[in-house]
Amino acid sequence: MYSICFVIPYFGPFPFWMEYFLESCRANPGVDFLLYTDNPKPEGLPSNIHYRPISFKAYKHKVSEGLSIGFDPDSAYKLCDIKPALGAVHREELKGYDFWGFCDLDLIFGRVRHFFNDDLLSRYDVVSTHETRVSGHCCILRNTPQYVFAFSKVKGWRKAFEDPSHCGFDEKCFSKLFVGLKNYPRILRAALQYLFRPYSRKAYFVEQYSTPGLRYNWLDGSRNFPTRWFWCDGVLTNNVTDREFLYFHFLEWKRHWGGHPEHFTPPAKNWVISKEGFESSS
Repeated sequence: MYSICFVIPYFGPFPFWMEYFLESCRANPGVDFLLYTDNPKPEGLPSNIHYRPISFKAYKHKVSEGLSIGFDPDSAYKLCDIKPALGAVHREELKGYDFWGFCDLDLIFGRVRHFFNDDLLSRYDVVSTHETRVSGHCCILRNTPQYVFAFSKVKGWRKAFEDPSHCGFDEKCFSKLFVGLKNYPRILRAALQYLFRPYSRKAYFVEQYSTPGLRYNWLDGSRNFPTRWFWCDGVLTNNVTDREFLYFHFLEWKRHWGGHPEHFTPPAKNWVISKEGFESSS
């Protein structure tokens, strides 16, 4: 299989649902995760998660050296902007992998290899889970210089990275290498992108409906979103369709949870996710 490694720099206390995220990673032994953090090593860490303890200050220095810039933001949220450059920052650790990627912690993976299979990865160099932009919460790129340093093709990337404030570089500026002309008919848009955006030619931008409740309608074009998601032995479905999903990004629901630990019981073999949080299921 094509090898994949997600790079995750995370600073500050882990979220309450971290155990669930880790369990969903454990269920994907064919995918590796490189976790840079100032948190203590979680107990029972899955073997495919490579823990790298580091302070935020030391990590900023690593980014500065790796990209030859001055990277010194006050907030770790700024790390979202440099996601497209993580392949360059960590190019030594990523040697030997076919693909590298970035993802967030506010999601639960289903069967990653069921979606990122060898047929798909043999034909495409970039895989995003949104149709019209790079999905900052989950995206993979081929581990070649062309894509490791693709971010440097964006005009003003250095200024954007050195600016301490968040600017959405990953989903806004970086996306323009691959997609554009969003108001054009789909066929015409695809043809023009192929001609004038060479990075789009081997890019797979297909909506996976993994972040429901926001700007995108559901599978059937309605706003009838799932109210319960089911994780059963690594397979992710929901109460609206039997279709299997790559992951569930609960960006909207976590706002209702309020960070209360009683909503986050230790993960069981199977669980249900809803606006109320996580619960085990038989």
